[in-house]
This record gives sequence, C-alpha cells and structure tokens, in this order.
Amino acid sequence: MATNTIAGVNLAAIAEMSLPTLTEAFAPLRGIMTDFSSDIAQRGESVTTRFALKMTSGDLSSGYTASNNTAVAATITLNQFRGPVWEFSDFERSRSSIDLNALFIQPAVASIGARVWEDLWNLVNDTNFPAAAATELTVTAANFDRDDVADLAQQLTTNGVPRQGRSLYLNPSYYAALAKDLNSVDSAGQGRTLGENEVPRLHGFDVYETPLIDGNGVNVTGLACHNTALIMAARGVDVPANVAGLEVETVVVPDLGLPVQFRRWYEPGRGQLVYSMGVLYGVASAMGTAGSRPAGIKIVSS
Repeated sequence: MATNTIAGVNLAAIAEMSLPTLTEAFAPLRGIMTDFSSDIAQRGESVTTRFALKMTSGDLSSGYTASNNTAVAATITLNQFRGPVWEFSDFERSRSSIDLNALFIQPAVASIGARVWEDLWNLVNDTNFPAAAATELTVTAANFDRDDVADLAQQLTTNGVPRQGRSLYLNPSYYAALAKDLNSVDSAGQGRTLGENEVPRLHGFDVYETPLIDGNGVNVTGLACHNTALIMAARGVDVPANVAGLEVETVVVPDLGLPVQFRRWYEPGRGQLVYSMGVLYGVASAMGTAGSRPAGIKIVSS
C-alpha cells in the first residue's frame, strides 16, 4: 500500500481530522438501534437483529414455569454504499495557499450524514407508523411545547414502550418552538438552551434537531420513539490489496462504532488527486416490519 503524502498531509491525518465532524453529524444515530459489528459483510448481505417484546412476570413460589415470550427478528439488507468523491487538479493545488482537502472535510461529512438520515427518515410513513390516535400527534409548531412532550411520553408508556432508550426528533421549526418554551422557564438549568440552543433531555427523551425531516408527503414534522422503532446496520468496507498508488484509512466514529472508509489516489492521465469517503449500511423499520404496534409516535402539522 502506498504511503505517499501528496499535498503535504497523509490520509491518516485527514481521517483523524474528520472525527469531530463525524461525531456531530451522526449524533442522532444514538437514538436508534444499530448493529455496527466489525464483521466484514459481502455486498447485499443481510444482518438480522433481534429484540424482545414486552414480557410478563409470573408466580415463582411454586416453581419456575416459563411463560410465552417473543423475540422479534428484524432483517437489514446492507444495500447502500454511499459517500462523496472530490478531487483537485494539479493546477488547483499548485495555485492554492490553503489546504483544499481540509476545506472540504466538513461538507463531505455533512453530505454523507444527510444521506444516511434521509434513508432512515423515509421509513417514517403511514405504513410503518400508521395514522392512529396512539401513533400520531397533530400540532402546529406555534403550539408545540413541553406539555406535548409529556403527552408523547405518556402515550409511549401506554403503548408498552420501555422508558429507557427514548428519543425525540424534530424539524427546526418544532425544535425552535420547544427551545422558546423552555426559555420561559425560570431555571438556571436552561443555560445550555439559552447559550447553545440545545434542548436538554426532556420527559425521558434525548432531543435532536434535524433539517432533514421533510414531511414525506404526510406532513411529518417529528418522531417520538424508542430505539427499536428504526434500526441501522453498517459494516467496514473491504480494502483492496496491492493496488499501487491507493491509500485507504478506516475510522470508527467514537461512541457509535460506525466505520467510515477514506480513500485517496492520483489519476495521472487527468492530473487529478481524488478523495472519497464511504459508508456501507442498510436501514429498516423494526417494529413496523414486525407487525407490532410501532414503538414511535409521528408528530404531524395540522
């Protein structure tokens, strides 16, 4: 494997520089069930993840009799290999006084984070999360507040959803409405909201803002869910052996375990230094595809 340092910085350093941005871009994935094990998967291979439905405790005083319990299997096909590719000509690199690659790292990471989230959000529809009283909250952004969040928590509990592992995803309008509502609370604990526009953990939810909540044709503006509502699997991309002039580095996003592969090579005929960033993954709606009541509630505009 080549170890050249074209443009004055090696690929390992570039990959390392991307970690803070990757951590921020993929932060919302902490609210869903993920399978990012280190096993290498071939193209199109499926990953099966299992989780238990609500269990019942029995009387153990007269013996240990097992009750009927259900483990639901959710299959994820690793059918997405996505990422940006960018390149710089000899002319551009020779004339530039800045690190062109460092300039492009943040937008490159943002593009792949947006693509992954878009694939996940497309699963939030009336098929996987039916339009019913127990799976939908209809409210305008102007009227969305912390009382609605308490109602969402109550409904999830009524639905039999565990209290642990809950997240609330909101588009910018609803997130801003919730932040404004919290601003009116006379509490020193709202420093993060006022200073950083960060909504703290609220009524058992980790709260995330994303502009990629796009309605999906059913006016969806948010989702209150358990981490079994949506699931994602990813695997490391195979590294080709003995390819002259190709550099490959894989970084793992901290706290998530998500592998992201970087590549760099030079095209002498075109005079282009080429970079790529890639993630091999698949997504699925777990509770929806299991035929059970979805472990999430859509928030829709009225």
